[in-house]
Amino acid sequence: MTAPLFIALLAIAVALVYLAIAIRTWANVHGTRVVVCPGTQSPAAVTIDAGHAMASAVWEHADLRVTSCSRWPDGQGCDQPCVGQIEDAPSDTLPRTIAARFFVAQRCAICAKPIEPPASFTPQPGFMQPGTRRVDTWDDVPPQDLPRAVAEWRPLCANCTLSESFRQTFPDRVTNRERRE
Repeated sequence: MTAPLFIALLAIAVALVYLAIAIRTWANVHGTRVVVCPGTQSPAAVTIDAGHAMASAVWEHADLRVTSCSRWPDGQGCDQPCVGQIEDAPSDTLPRTIAARFFVAQRCAICAKPIEPPASFTPQPGFMQPGTRRVDTWDDVPPQDLPRAVAEWRPLCANCTLSESFRQTFPDRVTNRERRE
């Protein structure tokens, strides 16, 4: 093996290692995250600067910076202590993970069937607000409101979420009939 070929292969190997580090960092920090704001002790939806995190991870340790927060503009300029929650457990701060953990142990408030956890290409389970009976799929709930929905709202399977959403959107096209037994 010639020296120029060895140097080229070594450069490619180093570049692939850096690329793997960047991709892993991106997978851990991209998208909206739900954290507990240390200043207010309430849930907040934050977005991390994934590009900066990837670049800093390649050279050293990933430096996480919040680019948007549901608590801003009131809390803008804070020291961003919430990023530690994302560093400690990146997947636990994903809204999909929060919803999946909740729905896996629940039964539908309407049909009483077990609820399937959210999947990418299927109808989504949802929540019914107790007071208003308004229905939203879990991913239509703003991320910062997801912990409150999990704690206070009634869970619905995907079928009941879909049918109740239709019923609320088009009440003039729905006929209620007595159930035959």
